[in-house]
Amino acid sequence: MIRSGHALPIALLLCSLDAAALQIVDARDGETVFARISQKELTRIGFERGRIRRVTGNAGEFLMEKDEERGHVFVRPAPGITKPVNLFVSSDRGTVALLLQPVDAPGDTIVIRESRAATARSERAGRHVRSIKHLMLAMANDLIPDEVEVRESQRAFTLRAGLRLDLERQFMATDTVGEKFRLVNTGATTVEISPTDLYRSGVVAVGVEKGTLQGGQATNVFLVRERRADE
Repeated sequence: MIRSGHALPIALLLCSLDAAALQIVDARDGETVFARISQKELTRIGFERGRIRRVTGNAGEFLMEKDEERGHVFVRPAPGITKPVNLFVSSDRGTVALLLQPVDAPGDTIVIRESRAATARSERAGRHVRSIKHLMLAMANDLIPDEVEVRESQRAFTLRAGLRLDLERQFMATDTVGEKFRLVNTGATTVEISPTDLYRSGVVAVGVEKGTLQGGQATNVFLVRERRADE
């Protein structure tokens, strides 16, 4: 969703931007960058790679229309605004803060060039999260993902008094290890189980099938952790 201060008359959007100047600003997610904006004419803003998904700013300081087809926006300061206009512009990769100084100049185009290093990190992080989710789903459904080695196990651990964790199977992926446990309430009283009870250093995801166990009951627990170099 794109929010605007006021609607611009549609006729203003018919002005040609073909001969406009070009400002290229390099930015990373969360950074603030400076650019110029025409005081009286439209300035087009877009990302070099990707579409603008959302724009937010102080209502009443700017006028804006959007180009849904190209994923750009057209902006100019509201009448009487001469101080810098601050906009937060979001793409699929992150959000950049633009500090736009109104100047007495023709309208031009601002191209936001997101840092490739930051984009690469974001894409790697996205793949990592997807692989963790995929591994959790595979364990819950007794499936074996491609390129994952399965190791059977019969080790037992004590989670806390009256709770025993039986490690049944390990799923050895490239960077992570999925572990399927059987959690048994060996006591006589009902206990509450929270995923936070299973977190420790290196653990990135935990799933517990049943959050309440009566005496003698058991449930499945699925855990994904970072793989150690010696494994």
